[in-house]
Amino acid sequence: MQRPLAHKLAVGLLAILWLGLIGGIVLVWRNDAAPFEIFAGVFWSSAWYFWLARVWLGGPMAIGLMRKALFAICPIMIGGAAIAIGITGGKVYPSQLIGVAAALCGIVGGVLLGREDVKRWSQSTVEAKVLRQPPDGTAFDLRAAALRQNRGMFGCLMIVIAAVVLIVVGVIGGMLPEDRGVNAPDYIAFMVGVVLVAAIGIAGYIRINLQAKAMGVLTVTERGINDYPWSRLRSVALSYVGEAGIVAGVRRYPGARLDLSLYDEPDEHHLALPNDANLHGAIAAALATHCPDGVFLGWVQRAEGRRRRVHGRSLPGQPS
Repeated sequence: MQRPLAHKLAVGLLAILWLGLIGGIVLVWRNDAAPFEIFAGVFWSSAWYFWLARVWLGGPMAIGLMRKALFAICPIMIGGAAIAIGITGGKVYPSQLIGVAAALCGIVGGVLLGREDVKRWSQSTVEAKVLRQPPDGTAFDLRAAALRQNRGMFGCLMIVIAAVVLIVVGVIGGMLPEDRGVNAPDYIAFMVGVVLVAAIGIAGYIRINLQAKAMGVLTVTERGINDYPWSRLRSVALSYVGEAGIVAGVRRYPGARLDLSLYDEPDEHHLALPNDANLHGAIAAALATHCPDGVFLGWVQRAEGRRRRVHGRSLPGQPS
């Protein structure tokens, strides 16, 4: 699906928004600004454009979080500028005009990101990807789906953590005198925050990659599932925990898992699936198409206590 024009315009406006904020800050910049403050500007600019890159790639969570942030922050910027103008007796400074213009860019960008064509395109970027197409079935790259989903969620979490660090440093700095020097608590807090954000980010991405690596590929064909022929399978089910719900027109199953019961083994085999509703639908459709009559049980709700993987058994063809 082609990227909508509204999405391109929104990303362009959001890029201008941050440039406008930087421009407004430069207009009121002190000549004796510490190198720390320059570093802080570079750091938060990098964080903003990393977030904007996630929006450009079409991540639904990144877009949703961006819209919430824009509709929360931009009106505050406009209101703050109006209050400042009122306090100064109607005198308007260029930095205030730039701030208001940047906020208006943000609001328009948020509206554009909420258009239906942008939502449809964004959802299409996370649809189930077929790794390869066997002649008699379908193979799903679970590892890629897990990486895409978890990296998107973790990226949004890191954006929130970075914003919290900014707020905490700002609160500390607001309670200190202007001549506090470069060794002031807010400077130190910022440096500690940068180290923590970097450490959490590196550790989180390593963990995500290790978890995704264990998923491998799920193949559903006329012959069977992975290395299991249909003749060995008593039943096949997709199970979930809790209540299924419909979000943005897509039914979502929490804690989705593939459960296999065999004729020649007493224990069931289980494979946890990535938290990707589009992938779940594609797998269910493949099973319904290729399973012999009476083998595929569809979606089955399971009790909370059975959510763990029984005996740690995984499917043949999956990394152990």
